[in-house]
Amino acid sequence: MKIKTPRDVGHYIASTRKALKLSQTDLATKIGKDQRFISKLENDPSNVSFGTVMMVLNTLKIDVDMSTLLNPDNSIHQPRSPATVAVEQISHKSDKLVNDATLRSSWHKPKRLPTIVSKHKFEKK
Repeated sequence: MKIKTPRDVGHYIASTRKALKLSQTDLATKIGKDQRFISKLENDPSNVSFGTVMMVLNTLKIDVDMSTLLNPDNSIHQPRSPATVAVEQISHKSDKLVNDATLRSSWHKPKRLPTIVSKHKFEKK
């Protein structure tokens, strides 16, 4: 399961808890919280601390694997500056536009060259 949002984490915790045949009360007792906390965690964990989420994951024997943070060449992902990220996004979007066949087909050369008109041409002698 791909987890992209806090809500995805909550759904994963709920499905694992159910697979282990634990009630919300059972899980809450194991971590020293009440059932309402588990309900909140499973439905909207965005305000729950990372440490508490990790404690619940450990209680449910869920391992967190960060290996997907490796780059394709298996080097450790290095933090990038906001400027680098912006340049990459702009570059990606511009490449996408250039390769868009619909957009390319609408490009055309001007039908005629502009005519330069001198203001002196219209003066009477």
